[in-house]
Parts: sequence; C-alpha cells; structure tokens
Amino acid sequence: MNKTMLKPGFQITIMLFFFLCFSAGFIYGQDKGTFTDKRDGHTYRWAAFGKQVWLLGNLGYKTPTGSWVYNNDTTKEAAYGRLYDWTTAQKACPKGWHMPKDGEWNTLITILGGEDVAGGKLQEADSIPAAIRPAKEGDLDNFTALLAGMRHMDSSYTGFGMWGGCWSATAPTDIATVFLFTRHGKPIGKSSNDKTSAFSVKCVRNK
Repeated sequence: MNKTMLKPGFQITIMLFFFLCFSAGFIYGQDKGTFTDKRDGHTYRWAAFGKQVWLLGNLGYKTPTGSWVYNNDTTKEAAYGRLYDWTTAQKACPKGWHMPKDGEWNTLITILGGEDVAGGKLQEADSIPAAIRPAKEGDLDNFTALLAGMRHMDSSYTGFGMWGGCWSATAPTDIATVFLFTRHGKPIGKSSNDKTSAFSVKCVRNK
C-alpha cells in the first residue's frame, strides 16, 4: 500500500487552517440559541463566547421607572432595546442572567482579540436581524443594537445609529463604567458616566 507523506510545510498549513476555523467558531459562538424573557415574552438570541453566555441585542424589558426608548420613539424599541439608568440596570436582566462586571467585559474583549478589534467583532455578532430593522432606517449600512445612543442627565438624547454604550455593573462611586461602540469602529472604548445617565444593557447568564 502506497502511503502519501505530507511535507512539513503543508502539515503546518493544514493545522493552521483548522485552528483558524476553531477560533472563528469559538469567537462567534458555535453554541448559540434563543431565550425568551417570561416577563414580557421578548425573545433574544444568545451566543457562547468561551465559558460566558451573552444575550445578543440590547435588553428591552420595560421597567416601572428608570428606562426609556431613545427619543421616546417606540419604533426603535424592538430592534435597539431600552436605555436604563445604572441603578435600574442593576436589576433589569431576567432571572438567571445579570449585568456584566468589568472583569466579565474584559474577558469577552480578550476572547474577541483585544480592545483594538473587539468592538467591531461584537457589533458583527450583535447585528440586528433584517426582520426587525425599522424600515425608515434602511439607509444605514451597519445595523447593530449596540449603536443605540444614550439619554443624558437633562433628558436629551444623542448618538443613535452612530455610537452607543453598555453599562458595567462595576461602580465604586457615583459614576459607573460604560463600554463604548462607534459605527464602523473596530475598537471598544471605555468611559465613566454619571449613574443617572441612561445606556443600553447587555446580560450574561449566571454560572
């Protein structure tokens, strides 16, 4: 029986190919599915990033107080979720899920390749399904729930479709950490904001 021997360089190429395939699946969540919030019947997609499981899209649960739709435009709610002040955000995730702390965000950023590229990769994973994209926003070429803007302390809104941020549960003072995303931007930013401002919320499954 003739045996075909692979040259060392070709063997390395094959190994690299399978490694990249595995890495892509690892980053974008081969383990994925849907979750329905029993409180309001809203269904979210979820994906595993390493050992973490994140809800894709922004939380959209309407709390009694402390959350708003961008510019009070209810047509944006289904696709982009709601904006929450930090105190409300702390308890807004459904049972079995929680708002991530800095450490959990940092773990996700590492899995996605670091601060210089994680923002773009998470926007790609967090893209809005075409079925729920508001028709009047059809001219935007980068549909992601992460670009939901914010609500300022004076009740004004800014940033929709251009940038957005998600709260971290880490807040040692009267300000809290926000992880920032910009349209077409690959990096992920980080800032501190007053807790009475309102940003998007993402949820991580409890271990």
